[in-house]
Amino acid sequence: MTFNILTFYITKDIIDKECYGSVLRQEGVRQDVIVISAKKVGVGNNFVVEVPQEYPLPIRVGLSINRALPIYWDEKKYDFFFKVDGDVLLPPNYLLNQISKSKPIIGPGNAMLIEAKFFKSHFKNRWALTYADDEYMKAYAFAMGFIEEVWEKDLSIDSAAYRPSISREYMYGKEYYKYGTPFWFMCLRIMASVKNRIKQLPTRIPVSMSIYTISGYLSALGTKKYEWHNNFAKRWTRLYLKRIISKVKRAF
Repeated sequence: MTFNILTFYITKDIIDKECYGSVLRQEGVRQDVIVISAKKVGVGNNFVVEVPQEYPLPIRVGLSINRALPIYWDEKKYDFFFKVDGDVLLPPNYLLNQISKSKPIIGPGNAMLIEAKFFKSHFKNRWALTYADDEYMKAYAFAMGFIEEVWEKDLSIDSAAYRPSISREYMYGKEYYKYGTPFWFMCLRIMASVKNRIKQLPTRIPVSMSIYTISGYLSALGTKKYEWHNNFAKRWTRLYLKRIISKVKRAF
């Protein structure tokens, strides 16, 4: 069986030939690849969306995708919707490997695949407009029991070192609160950053970023959470209890 996929390749104003080529060369699937950008990038399948640059990046991405979806998306034609960032380098079997896992929404935020029926029934064929757009969609799926993980390891990206801005980390903290993320997890997160710093271990989440994230979380206390926040908190707690018990058993 060959799967039909609508792919949105997201970039601002350039095409990375190696990364773009890795998307085009996906094996065993039929793809229609649309390049979504803020400025023309010199390819024939380019959909340009002008959005206010003062908007946070996740909001700009969400607005751009949602303007393109009514034009290109057809759940009767496609089996999956694939959103991939322009600086991601994919292995040639990436899409087939993700599909083989038989999950309705799968992959890290920078290369996320969504089953067509799930996209329609749960997201109304719209991308999330939040400060953590793709992560929101995974958090929802986790809370509702469709997947077992929210954060997956990101694929390698073309830029030398990925570091979200401090303002984005602050807004991520607000989103974690709205998901229903337990406060103890936020404390563990900053402790892990400190431990990695002391041991001089490579980490994607520096101490400074963790501080801004927990600050955002605390600033949101008392505000309205997403409707599924109780489910998220319960499933998140169970997940980490299992991990702790597993580590204890291995230690003995």
